[in-house]
Amino acid sequence: MERYRNKIGLAQAISNVSNKIWAFIDEVFEVTVMYNMVQQLTLRLVHTESHMEFVLTLIYVKCDAIERIELWDSLYKMTRDMNAPWLVGGDFNVIRDEEEKFGGLPVSLNEIDDFRHCVNTCNLFNLGFKGSIFTWWNGRAEEDCIFKRLDRCLADLQFQQTFPGIEVQHLAKTGSDHSPMYLKCDTETPPIKKPFKFLNFWVEHATFKDVVRENWTTDFSANPFIIHNHKRKRLQLNRIQDSVGTWIEEEKEIAEKAIRFYEEQFTETTSPSLFEIVDHVPNLMNNEQNAELNKQPTKEEVKEAVFGLNGDSAGGPDGMTGKLYHSCWDIIGDDLLHMVRAFFNGHELPKCVTHTNLVLIPKKKKLPLFLI
Repeated sequence: MERYRNKIGLAQAISNVSNKIWAFIDEVFEVTVMYNMVQQLTLRLVHTESHMEFVLTLIYVKCDAIERIELWDSLYKMTRDMNAPWLVGGDFNVIRDEEEKFGGLPVSLNEIDDFRHCVNTCNLFNLGFKGSIFTWWNGRAEEDCIFKRLDRCLADLQFQQTFPGIEVQHLAKTGSDHSPMYLKCDTETPPIKKPFKFLNFWVEHATFKDVVRENWTTDFSANPFIIHNHKRKRLQLNRIQDSVGTWIEEEKEIAEKAIRFYEEQFTETTSPSLFEIVDHVPNLMNNEQNAELNKQPTKEEVKEAVFGLNGDSAGGPDGMTGKLYHSCWDIIGDDLLHMVRAFFNGHELPKCVTHTNLVLIPKKKKLPLFLI
């Protein structure tokens, strides 16, 4: 044990009475054992440099519902005397909701209710997670396969306020039927990157159109799509926040993984070379009708389409609602016309025009999101 401890750079290794719960703690913490029981190990940790203090309860719960009552009672008792930020985590061996299980026999609602009552009474809150919802797998396949969320991290409000940047991640299972949990604590709140959202009341501001006109003016040459994208970003990131008093941040780009996936699905690797079948398709249009279809779109036609947009909805992830295009048509109408004509004439659409946000929603909520 001493050699292992030195190898990972940890000065303290503590186990509970059953040797089923182990805590390896950095030497920068002073550790006091508060409770050492069969199903839990509770430690008080004090950081020697910052003097920050919190209580850590590590859980390894019995499979039997009757035996779990002993743990619930010990947590009830601890709540009454808790005077420091409190973090509780480990294998609870019980789910909190029916959606946290896939496969196997129906869940026991009494066991779920006991667990919920304990969590609520102790004023503990789920910290959320990233990764698969299921942290345990019985190792079987097909109809014998069972997945459950048995492992979780809970904390009281004081702990969440002390570590506002806390993040829990369910890692992939390696050498165990349980997924490891990676808990990242940060005393600083991480910056939240919010997508841009155009607010329709901005158009009522006295200087709104002046702001749009100023930031829509450019002096460089490019294809219509690139020009429009550049002007739109300038409008988002520059003077709107100063004139209207609203903070604007850059919009979110779609994940490259999703782009690659859809490119693979809809991109042909070979081009067709035989078109004899076209000779057998009857011609149902005369030359005049064909010429009418090939006419260049007019500005009035584009305007009619633009003003048909819902003023309260954004047509894409850029956050720009139809209200912006309606109220500033006299400023941006020519650019929209150039874009439509470029597309009509076969110009390739760049990523700034085709990008979108994809949200995958499972049709059956009881199916696992993915299997490991």
